[in-house]
Amino acid sequence: MTTRYYERSALGTTCSVVVRLDEEGPGRYFDQMVDEFNQLIDELDRAASRFRLDSEVSRLAANDGVAMVVTDLLYDEVRQALRASAITKGYLDPTLGQTISELGYNKDFELIKFDDQDGQKIRVVMPSGYRSVVLDHDTRSIKVPPGVLLDLGATAKPHLADRIRDRIEGNFEVDVLVNLGGDISCISSDPANPWYVNVTDDQSLNVDSPGEVLAFPTGGMATSSIKKRSWSRGGALQHHIVDPYSGRPAEGEIEAVTVLAASALDANIASTATIAMGTFGYSWLKATKLPAMVRFKDGTSGSLGDWPGRRTSREVSI
Repeated sequence: MTTRYYERSALGTTCSVVVRLDEEGPGRYFDQMVDEFNQLIDELDRAASRFRLDSEVSRLAANDGVAMVVTDLLYDEVRQALRASAITKGYLDPTLGQTISELGYNKDFELIKFDDQDGQKIRVVMPSGYRSVVLDHDTRSIKVPPGVLLDLGATAKPHLADRIRDRIEGNFEVDVLVNLGGDISCISSDPANPWYVNVTDDQSLNVDSPGEVLAFPTGGMATSSIKKRSWSRGGALQHHIVDPYSGRPAEGEIEAVTVLAASALDANIASTATIAMGTFGYSWLKATKLPAMVRFKDGTSGSLGDWPGRRTSREVSI
């Protein structure tokens, strides 16, 4: 049994896949696994990137409020985003695309780091709200108010990690771990042979950074942080997790949250919503009973639920 690893830059972050292989069996098909990994990433980028003028979400925003037939992929991703909105009482709002753009997050984050935005003014754009998004199952169409740019960042990437995991495990019957910028989805056929994941203290993707190593057989893990994707604009520090009820970056005492759940999607719904909710995010997360590690701005930290947990089948539910 050997371990094979592949990594690429995509979706504004580092994306990787690790598989355990028998070289005389599925190991012969590692290149095919990588092809499927890349194909699914590229499909999501074409559908949901708000930085591409040719993406489906950009074309939908320019469709003057008229319903547009979309791919099954985008339809399902928007459906998942609306589910997340309902679960989080509207705090994960997919209509925040223009709001975040006006705060300065209007291109790939690697490019934002080189911008000098500190002297630029902030224009607060309130989102239209998740209830303004209309799905028509029969026609596979989506309707948004004129100019509304969908931002599926809180759900599409972790959901993709789950889909890649399921595709590779289902097609090749191998143990696999997918890591899309910290949204992790994995499966191990033997609970006694788990995956080991380093939850780094600095929220980096560097496996050698100090942190807590968890044994994680199957499920999802996600970390949300205001530290990594932050920039200065309008004389103040901005970050990418926005409170939809103020149109500004969420406030509160939490710097980062790591959550374990049955899927990367549910883990990231919980971790991102905790920060978006501000002062009452901690109590909301505690009520989910999901295993979690919360890091506060003052340098302290605290755990919730069964942390560190080897496995959880609980979905986010309030």
